[in-house]
Amino acid sequence: MLPRKLRILSPADLRHLTVQRLLQYRKRALSLENTLADSDYHDQAGKLDQTFIWFKEDPRWQTVYADILAQLARKQSG
Repeated sequence: MLPRKLRILSPADLRHLTVQRLLQYRKRALSLENTLADSDYHDQAGKLDQTFIWFKEDPRWQTVYADILAQLARKQSG
């Protein structure tokens, strides 16, 4: 079984999600393992599709997570 992965959504994509969907996407982002080195999948690194985020150590994770939080703040504030 491969580790969890996160499809990358742009800020424009996130604008179209409901608060409930944003919260689900945030939960999925938080469910990723921290690093490849600490996972049981370090020997499968070459098999992981790089169009997805697999670990929080991926520099794209921080950007996507910040975008999620920003969109949630916008939607929840009014």
